[in-house]
Amino acid sequence: MVYYESPGKVNLDKTLELVKHKLEEFKIKDIVLATSTGFTAKKALEALKGIDVKLTIVSVDREWWDEALNKDVIGKLEEAGHNLCFMREISSYPFFKTASPYIKAAYSRFSSGLWVAVFSLFFAADRGFVSTDKDIIAIANYDTALVVKPATSENFLDFKIKEIICKAR
Repeated sequence: MVYYESPGKVNLDKTLELVKHKLEEFKIKDIVLATSTGFTAKKALEALKGIDVKLTIVSVDREWWDEALNKDVIGKLEEAGHNLCFMREISSYPFFKTASPYIKAAYSRFSSGLWVAVFSLFFAADRGFVSTDKDIIAIANYDTALVVKPATSENFLDFKIKEIICKAR
C-alpha cells in the first residue's frame, strides 16, 4: 500500500501506474473511476491505452461534463466502449442521499477518496456497468485506488474492500 503525504492531482500519475500493476497482478478487467470534470478520465485513457480494461466513469451530473469536459474526451470514451454514469440519473440516488451522512462519515475516517471510490462503484453496479461477481478497481480523488468486490446499493453488505492500493494520509 502506498501512502501519499498530501492529497491532490500531483498523485494521479503514480496512482494510475500502481493501478496498471494491480490490473496485471489480479487479472482485473474493470475500473470504476470517479471524476467531477473528466480530468481523471482523460488521464486514465492516456495511461491505460493498449490495456484490455473497461472503464466506467462516474460523475455527479451530465451538465458538469457538458461544461467542463471537452467533447473530444467524451467521444474517445464512447468510441472505446467505456461507460459514462451520472449519479443523478440513477434510481438508487435517493438511497445515497439518505444513507450518505453515516456511510460517508465512516469511510471518510480513512480518506475522502475512499468514500468517493466506494459510492461510485455502487452507482456503477446499480446501473449494471460492472459485475458483482468479480473484483474490480475503484479510483477516486486522484490519489485513492482500491481492489474491491462490488455490490449494488440494495446488497450493500455484500461489498468488500479487498485491498487499498493507495491513498492520501
